[in-house]
Amino acid sequence: MAIMVWDEKYSVGIAKIDEQHKKLIGLVNKLYDAMREGKGKDILLSILEETLNYTNYHFSTEEEIFKKYNYSLKEPHMKEHKNMKEKVERLYNDVKAGNSSVTVEVFTFLKDWINNHILDIDMKYKNELADKF
Repeated sequence: MAIMVWDEKYSVGIAKIDEQHKKLIGLVNKLYDAMREGKGKDILLSILEETLNYTNYHFSTEEEIFKKYNYSLKEPHMKEHKNMKEKVERLYNDVKAGNSSVTVEVFTFLKDWINNHILDIDMKYKNELADKF
């Protein structure tokens, strides 16, 4: 049972980015499902590793678009990306060091970050860039 479902409200009007956002939502749902089954701690490290790898890929895609089309808010947006990567790396290192009690914290952080980032930060580039695709 998914806790987050893709909706057009998440669409930034760039198909490649929307598909990547769907993948990130899928990772949140994967962790949620494991937590519901009492297996959240079992997959937490792999979810964080996958999230870290995928956000690096996703952020690179967005940042290439920002540079190519000279997005006016690219610098603050890229700072948000940097902060997100650092937070996921900290959580990953905590879990790797044996702190598996952060499962709910990780889930809440990822869910909130996706909602807030896509619906606020990413929507700022929708009007400026979507017509280029």
